[in-house]
Amino acid sequence: MALIYVDDLQAGMVLASDLQTPKGRFILAAGAALQPEHLKILKSWGVYEADIEESSLSEEYHKQQEQSAAFVDLAEGYLLRRLVLNDLEQEPLITIYRDAVRRCTSRLQSGWEPVVISSNQAQPEMEPAYLNPVQVVNGEIELFALPDVYSRIVETLNSPSATSQRVAEVISKDASLTLRLLELVNSPVYGFAGKIESIPRAVTLLGTNELKTLALGVSTVQQFRTIPNDVLDMESFWKHSIRCGLFAQVLAGHIEGVSEEKCFVGGLLHDIGRLLLLKQNPELYGQVMQMGRKKQSSMYQVEKEYLRTDHALVGKLLAGKWKLPISLTRMIGGHHAPSASQYQLEACLVHVADVLAHICGDEAIMVNEIPQLQIKAWEELNLATDVLGSTIRQVDAEYLKIVGIFPQPTIP
Repeated sequence: MALIYVDDLQAGMVLASDLQTPKGRFILAAGAALQPEHLKILKSWGVYEADIEESSLSEEYHKQQEQSAAFVDLAEGYLLRRLVLNDLEQEPLITIYRDAVRRCTSRLQSGWEPVVISSNQAQPEMEPAYLNPVQVVNGEIELFALPDVYSRIVETLNSPSATSQRVAEVISKDASLTLRLLELVNSPVYGFAGKIESIPRAVTLLGTNELKTLALGVSTVQQFRTIPNDVLDMESFWKHSIRCGLFAQVLAGHIEGVSEEKCFVGGLLHDIGRLLLLKQNPELYGQVMQMGRKKQSSMYQVEKEYLRTDHALVGKLLAGKWKLPISLTRMIGGHHAPSASQYQLEACLVHVADVLAHICGDEAIMVNEIPQLQIKAWEELNLATDVLGSTIRQVDAEYLKIVGIFPQPTIP
């Protein structure tokens, strides 16, 4: 038998084993021949591959595989280089890598050229510096203050006379925020029946706390969009952040009792500490980035080596200064080292989402190397690897619709 990806399935192929959804729902029995109507709806059921009898594979299928073989080699070479810090011989990385190769192969065939960041091996070794994370957070008071509109929402919610209507009124006074929030809640991410045309209606459907959290994410992105592009490609940075938020949200949908809105914003803001380090110390951070490229290491580890701190800790301190919910603080502070947070669920979830966003993104962020996935963090989520294929496809589809909602960076 052969394991065939859903996009390569053809009518007439015969199932070698029963076909089920990721949640175990029976679809077709072994021995059944796939029909055109099956191919149209398999993705909507979350199916991303099927066991097929090799004797039923057509000459057309074999010809297509031969044509794509060179692109598969290129995809594997590119991904193996980026995933050098990860063990690809254990789950869930086996499944993630297999899906990533397929996606990368398809993009290469369509003309996509992967981004590879060059390194200057002659770069002289830099002396480690020491950045006090508390001083970093306290340094840029004006730029890194809590967004005004979010502060007003929190103040309203803490008032004895707080009502959902009053919260809606506060949000509605910010025309830009209102527009983007309505675009977000009307997106396929939420799938509400009918168009939501007002903030009061959005509050009714989502709840005040959930909409407050989304307001934090949207208003924060707006606040940081003017950071200089000299050292960090801000467009790529925000694209990665949005994709991480979507992965966190979709994965949260498979875990009972976890807020999908909080996970989306946690993923969106997970690297916010990096912006503080970049804004306050652009030259120093640029040198650290060069060391990361030279050493072929993840930026998180290089930060710890040369700055004696890291962007996750800085982001955690900022979240504490802003008095954000503890769940968001855990996501931001623990997304690279959930073990330091005793493998709290929120930190584990954004950690996995961050790695997935790096693997599935079209852009390399600062260095080529993708951070190491902590297997225990994945195990803490208690999810089956079967959900990964459908999760990646869902994020691919939703990303294209969501990325335009957020303001693009303005380069000073």
